[in-house]
Parts: sequence; C-alpha cells; structure tokens
Amino acid sequence: MSTHLWSRLSSAKWEDAWVERLRFAGEQNLVIRKFPASRSIRLDLYIDAATAKKVKQAFGGTVRPFDSSKWTPPAPKKTTPLRISGALRVYGDEERFTKERASGRGKALFIPSGLAFGTGDHATTARCLQLLVEAAKPLAGKEWSLLDLGCGSGILALAGELLGARKILGCDFDERCVKTSKENATLNDLPRSRFVKADVLRWKPPQSGGKPSTYDIVAANLYSTILTAAAPMIIETIRSGGVLILSGILSVEESALKKTFSSLRHQQTLRRGKWSAMMFRKKKEGEGWKVKELNVGRNNMPQA
Repeated sequence: MSTHLWSRLSSAKWEDAWVERLRFAGEQNLVIRKFPASRSIRLDLYIDAATAKKVKQAFGGTVRPFDSSKWTPPAPKKTTPLRISGALRVYGDEERFTKERASGRGKALFIPSGLAFGTGDHATTARCLQLLVEAAKPLAGKEWSLLDLGCGSGILALAGELLGARKILGCDFDERCVKTSKENATLNDLPRSRFVKADVLRWKPPQSGGKPSTYDIVAANLYSTILTAAAPMIIETIRSGGVLILSGILSVEESALKKTFSSLRHQQTLRRGKWSAMMFRKKKEGEGWKVKELNVGRNNMPQA
C-alpha cells in the first residue's frame, strides 16, 4: 500500500532513464511533473514506507507521508517481451516468462523490475543488447568471454551467457546492483556469470598469467563522463581483435567519445531518440577493416 511520497528534482534529459530506474514500483506509481520553460522535472513516486527509505538511500530526494485515500493510481500498462534481432526475448513478467520460455524465437531472459538499472526497456540497454547479439554471432561455437562494466541488473552479462559466453564478469559500484545481478543469474539458471562490487574509475582487471585479463567483448553502459575518465582501463581490458560496446551516450556526445576511443576502430552506431550506442573493435596487426555506421530510428527496433 502506498503511504509515502518520494520526490526529487532532475534534469529533463534523464527523464527516460528515471522511468526505467523507478519502474520496479509500478509505472502507475510514478508521476513526472514538468515545468514550463524549465529544463528540470520533478519525480514523484508513491510507495510504502520501507521502499521509500530504500529509494532515498539509493537516489537521494525527500520522503513524506501522504493520505493514500485521496489518490488513485492509473491502471498499469500491459508489457510485452523485448525482442532483440530474433536472438533474445527479455521478460519483465515472470508468469509470461515461465509460460513462454521454451517457445518462440530467441533465447528467453527474465529481468524483473528492481532498484538496479537495466530491464531492457530503456534505449541505452536495448541498443547494447542489439550490438551484443551482433558481436556474438562470429563467436558462435567458440570459447569467448564478456566483461560488463556497470552491470546494473546484470542484463548484459546474463544475455552474454545465453548467447554462448563461457567466461562472464559483471562489475558495479553499487552493492544493490551486484546483489540484484546475482539474484537474476539464479532466477535464469545462469551459473557462469560472476558479479563483483567495483568502482570503474578505480577498478583493476583481474590478473591472468601475470597480466591483466582481457575479454572478447567489453560492454559499458555508463554515463559519458565515466566512460571518458575510465577509457584507458576499458581499452586495456579488450582482447586483440575484440569488441567494445558503449552506451549511456547522448547523440550530441558521439563525436567526443569517438575521439576518446580513437585508438579503436569505430564499427557502427545505433541511435534511438536522443540516445546512442557505439561499437568499436581493437585492431589486430594486418587485419582489414569494414567500417559501418547504422542509424536506427525510434520505431525501427528489430523484432523477432
């Protein structure tokens, strides 16, 4: 029962990110208030006292009691699985996931809404998944590895395991995200994915044979400021000939990120609304390149 109201102000450009981050409470419980001639929005989340406390600890803001008898939430929206290139189906509804897990095209993944970012609905996550599917295709049948920096709910790491990765590591600075990722791995019976608490700006890749471990695919769905600051470490973790997938990027930030990662070859960019996801490849000596940039519209996301 909703007895408390959590509120905070935010920049309007992060509206859709907040919608995903807070959807665990139910879309009908989140109200976003916009102000004329303002770049700010106010987030109002109607929840119980215990959840309000957790949300405040995670995201700041204020909490106050309110009279639920005077408020009627809108009816919840029906959701359908997110389908990625015929290879993945991401469910937020456990009942439907259980019913359809073994049917239909693509491997099924259940990611319930929670305090961790990444259910697949947001453009940044969806585009990462699309690029991950593409990057994994030439690795089919091989022993390949995946590093997920800023794992959130663990969705990219777990999708990687479903797609055939044998060695998977996910990192996040938030203990709640690490805990959620582990729980989601259990829910999906994906035991190879390992998750650890780590600050990307300070994290050192684990050692393998006296050298830092490298990965065939590295995915980082983070704010562009963090991607820029952590770029040297991120590049170091990519295996020779390996792939880097970046997201959390506003379209206006693309050029700056290309320069930051100019030691890698830019392969393509997927766009949806104001968000972009980019794929790079670390060059092998003597390897030829085929550069491709793809602009995908908001309503043209590949379906199974």
